[in-house]
Amino acid sequence: MKERIEGARPMMDLMAKKIFSNTKITAQFIRDIFYLPVEQVKILESTQIHEFYLDEFPFSTHIDVLAELDDHTQIIIEIQVALQIDFIKRLWLYLCEQVSKNLDVYKKDGIQTHRLAEEMLPVYTIAITQKRFFDDERMIHSFSLRDDTTSEELKVQFKGIDEKRNLVRMVFLELEKYHNTDLQHYRKVRWIEFFGNKPYTQNPETILKQADQIINPVGWTKE
Repeated sequence: MKERIEGARPMMDLMAKKIFSNTKITAQFIRDIFYLPVEQVKILESTQIHEFYLDEFPFSTHIDVLAELDDHTQIIIEIQVALQIDFIKRLWLYLCEQVSKNLDVYKKDGIQTHRLAEEMLPVYTIAITQKRFFDDERMIHSFSLRDDTTSEELKVQFKGIDEKRNLVRMVFLELEKYHNTDLQHYRKVRWIEFFGNKPYTQNPETILKQADQIINPVGWTKE
């Protein structure tokens, strides 16, 4: 299939980070993927510093993008080009580490352990993968904790958020599985088209045109 923008590489690490440094683009992306009422987004420092040391240096992991919504929900966005067997487990590790890191502030303030849960923030993940990680042909997979019998979602009350929210959410967009027939979920599919550099099935909104300007090599200056 012909590229939408010749020579554009939106899945390159630095390019993807440049895209998500635009908070308006990031806010719309999160709205489309999670259907959350996002008003504004803040991009946070995405390095996770761990308590133990390796070779006398603190051990750290680096998340591609960490965004915080106006209600303090945090979204981890990971770009994965290569097929790595343990990628999904690594993504889960990032999520767990971020939940723990958020509570470190309260641990230092001397709050009792049994009250830490009151200060917990929702942390969700979105993975955009070049390769397929699931055996079916669905482009989009969305996971949450559910009851084995009724499929009822496990939702809890978070401090400062009126409605109950999912305790865990993990969404995967697999570019290799792209097809243009899923119009029902097109607000998600259009991001697969964007990151896969495929022609848009429907006329792009202004926010996608702005994102295209970022990745279009035409007009770049030498920096």
